[in-house]
Amino acid sequence: MGRHIIDRATPRAEGTRVKTYLDMDRKSGLHPAIRILSQRPATRGDDGRKLREFARIERGQRA
Repeated sequence: MGRHIIDRATPRAEGTRVKTYLDMDRKSGLHPAIRILSQRPATRGDDGRKLREFARIERGQRA
C-alpha cells in the first residue's frame, strides 16, 4: 500500500504569511550581538582603492 498524495515527510512553508512568521520566529531567537550586526549598513571601506592599485600596476608604475 502506497502513501497518500498529501502525506509528506516534512512540512513545507508555503505562502507569504507562513514564510514571514518563520522569518520572525528565527530572528526572535538571535543573540543580541548578531541582531545588531545584521542591522548595520554594509559599507565599502576601500572606496575603489583596490581598482586604482590594479590600474597602477597594469600601467607599470611603482609605488
